[in-house]
Amino acid sequence: MKRTLFILLILAAGQLLIAQQDLSTVGKDPAAKKILDRVARQAKADYPLKVSFDYIYESLQENQRNKESGTLILQNDKFRLSVSESEIYCDGKTMWNHLATANEVYVSDPEEKSSDDEFFLSNPAELFTFYQEDFKYRLTREIEFDEIEYFEIDLFPNNLQKSFHTIKLLIRKNDHQLFSAQTLGKHGDNHSVVLRDYQSKVPVTEGTFVFDPSGHPGVEVVDTRF
Repeated sequence: MKRTLFILLILAAGQLLIAQQDLSTVGKDPAAKKILDRVARQAKADYPLKVSFDYIYESLQENQRNKESGTLILQNDKFRLSVSESEIYCDGKTMWNHLATANEVYVSDPEEKSSDDEFFLSNPAELFTFYQEDFKYRLTREIEFDEIEYFEIDLFPNNLQKSFHTIKLLIRKNDHQLFSAQTLGKHGDNHSVVLRDYQSKVPVTEGTFVFDPSGHPGVEVVDTRF
């Protein structure tokens, strides 16, 4: 609960700061890049890694807030994401979205995923590397909470047609692990993910990232690829 409240306070403060900034002057801050590159290198060194997370959707216009918890296993462009009633498998070439309660699985190509709003849920393989293209960024400040120090980095999309104006990251200073990421929507639709547990070098097989219909008797396979 404290962590969630902390994140929401950071979001509110960030929105006020961004409203006062001239984003035309923002480039790729070398200090921010150094931190982000270290986060990406560390994550890659830890593959296969597993994280538990809280996902929070907030609509300011509708005064709505939803929270879900899940897990992610990640190895380069392969991942397995479990959240709510959905389990998503991706082996880098094919993606399967298994809806257990409906006993259905939807098959698609990974490149069809959209990272516009819910960049984490739609493309978790890029959680630690998405900043490398199509973004400007700056190290905004260093903050402390519960005796833990964080870097706060704001990222701004080069494509101004995106439905969000900022992605805000909090990164722990002591180990350069990503703590949270949030997209701040132009119309008050915010998406946040808070990493609660981080395990490196977890055991995986090729089957970890591939959906096997034989393990789900009667499952309906819906192939959306053309």
